[in-house]
Amino acid sequence: MLKLAVKKNTKTTNTTHTPRTTTPAAKLVNATEYVVVDYPKNLENLTGRQYTVRIGASDCTGVDISVNDQPWQPCRNANGYWWFDWTNYTPGTHQLVARMHKRNGEYLISKRRRCKAN
Repeated sequence: MLKLAVKKNTKTTNTTHTPRTTTPAAKLVNATEYVVVDYPKNLENLTGRQYTVRIGASDCTGVDISVNDQPWQPCRNANGYWWFDWTNYTPGTHQLVARMHKRNGEYLISKRRRCKAN
């Protein structure tokens, strides 16, 4: 399993000509874990009153979705993807965020996906 080390450097500078100090902080990130809202595409225009959202995720125990920062709703697994049947949405701009349940009990959150309903 591939792991990446991400370093975050914090630099402080003093105006009295003292040397800079750097305090590294490292965190291991698993590069093979991901969760992403595949469809709708970013800023896609949705027509009608129902849409099936497709979410891609690495090996996990479950996926949830939040629409417009509302409570998490479970998605169903089929054909290698996670799906959410979204119905009766109102016209306007909406935000979708997916949450993957990792096997160790932690969560991984996707980037926000925005779409427009006509």
